Amino acid sequence: MSTTTTSSTTNLPHNVKPDHLSKTNIPTSELSQKTILDLLNTKCTTSLHLLKQAHAVVLKSGHFQDHYVAGTLLKSYANSPSSNLNFVSKVFYYVPRPNVFVWNVMLKSCLDHNETWKACNIAGVDKEGLQIHTHVVKLGLHGDIHIKSSAIQMYASFGLLMDARQFLDDGQECDVICWNAMIDGYLKWGDIEAAKELFNSMVEKNIGSYNAMISGLAKCGRFDDARKLFDEMSDKNEITWSSIIDGYIKGGYYKEALEVFNQMQNQEIRPRKFVLSSVLCACANFGALDQGRWIHAYLKRNSINLDAVLGTALIDMYVKCGCLDMAWEVFENMKKKEVFSWNAMIGGLAMHGRAGDAIELFFKMLRERMTPDKITFVSILSACAHAGMVDRGLEVLDNMKITFGIEPEVEHYGCVVDLLGRAGLLTEAEELISTMPMEPNAAVWGALLGACKKHGNIELSERVGKILLEMEPENSGRYALLSNIYAKEGRWDDVAEVRKLMKERGIKTNPGISTIDLNGIVHEFKMGDGSHPQVKEIYLMLEKIIDKLKMEGYSPIASQVLFDIEEEDKETALKYHSEKLAIAFGLINTNPGTTIRIVKNLRVCEDCHSATKLISKVFERDIIVRDRVRYHHFRNGKCSCNDFW
Repeated sequence: MSTTTTSSTTNLPHNVKPDHLSKTNIPTSELSQKTILDLLNTKCTTSLHLLKQAHAVVLKSGHFQDHYVAGTLLKSYANSPSSNLNFVSKVFYYVPRPNVFVWNVMLKSCLDHNETWKACNIAGVDKEGLQIHTHVVKLGLHGDIHIKSSAIQMYASFGLLMDARQFLDDGQECDVICWNAMIDGYLKWGDIEAAKELFNSMVEKNIGSYNAMISGLAKCGRFDDARKLFDEMSDKNEITWSSIIDGYIKGGYYKEALEVFNQMQNQEIRPRKFVLSSVLCACANFGALDQGRWIHAYLKRNSINLDAVLGTALIDMYVKCGCLDMAWEVFENMKKKEVFSWNAMIGGLAMHGRAGDAIELFFKMLRERMTPDKITFVSILSACAHAGMVDRGLEVLDNMKITFGIEPEVEHYGCVVDLLGRAGLLTEAEELISTMPMEPNAAVWGALLGACKKHGNIELSERVGKILLEMEPENSGRYALLSNIYAKEGRWDDVAEVRKLMKERGIKTNPGISTIDLNGIVHEFKMGDGSHPQVKEIYLMLEKIIDKLKMEGYSPIASQVLFDIEEEDKETALKYHSEKLAIAFGLINTNPGTTIRIVKNLRVCEDCHSATKLISKVFERDIIVRDRVRYHHFRNGKCSCNDFW
């Protein structure tokens, strides 16, 4: 190797080795700028190994002095599959007297890697943004349309909407991107009427204009307006579809999100990764297992790489749809796992009552040198709570800071309060609340109130219940739980008082809803609801179920009825709980031996839990019920929770 070559490689970053030069077999002295650029833009876009070889060629040929080549090299590193900002920065450091093109590539790389110290509107550094704007004016660049749209976006992101609007109304040229930026700014700060007025006044609109409105309206909870605009569009792109789907999902409208996705499929639009991740989230929360399986098959069929985000979305979907074995298969086959991937699997095991497996996976995570975060410990503590592992849970809480340097937060204390409460250690739970280093939130007190209901401590229930009603006067669940506690004790006057208070405050309870996915269609049931097409068959099956259960010794738990009515009427009320209707539907419409999967929005009541255990035995079915808190796997008359929920 010549002296010149040696000096040109001394500035190489540590992982670009001179041996790359010998593998290129290219006469570097004859390489033109065009050849080098073609090499960077075509041959090295998918392989970091090839890119490093090309980097060595750039240095050996002397083209690193060319700013266009150096900038293209930076861009290639920034866009490589194993992109690393530290490495990009090292390369940038050695560019001699970088020009504006090289600086722009570096700035964009910082943005792409979420290092926003140079991007004022994202980092929220308004003083620096105003200083940069001053330089723009001094340099006479304020009339540039691209700069104007960025300025509108920056001022709007700071909430300075009047200042942003002045750019639009300054009488100089503005393009549709400037208008879209202003619309987006209005919607981000909730000024819907101003956004609609501006949108309606636009002479020229593009897809981006509609997308900004749809996305913003959905984020503001105006789903009907967003959907109306979406339906009016004749030309939609993938961002349009993802905007309405994401909006529905973030608003909790999972059924509507899946309907839009099906419409997207009918129009033969190929969804990309970020849309599929969103739809998997909807499948997970709505219990749409068949739709989730279709997406998994689609990924395999189209050889779509399962990165950490998409893989974790699949894990979460299978976990929440009750298919823990499939979630585990996806997890095991993922080539790259991030901490959130481990958290999803550990949390899934915890929710399914497999605390031992969750803890074992946690230790495997540590062995693979993956650093846990605060969410990891929420999952572990939750696993301990659902399994009654008091000593282990307290040990985890104590070791969080000592061993891992993570200060326990209110969510971690809430899990331990839940752990102690479930185990009947109500005094210890209350003492922990009093010694917490922060103010307990409603979730912490709610965990204690739930434990009071389980263990029948009416005195503590009343005290905690009053605290919760003061903290969350509009949370219907708090009233319902306190009312349940009174009803269980037969204190009907107190039940009436709670209901009177709810009426005075205009609080309405959420009705119990159970869903079941059958052949890609999600069927929804409410207590006593007669709207389903198979309602007669369902009710007849329900009668058959109850008769068989009584022959096995089943007796309805009347204390679960929250009204002071006759015992016979209580039995009738219990019979038509939503999960019983869903199970009856499942027995009618699936083959013998098929697992029945139910998703319920509220916690399973004692009567339904007792009845479902017997149904699994009498009808020889595995039944998986996901309630608001955890999963219950019923098999042969037993439940995975061991009646501890």
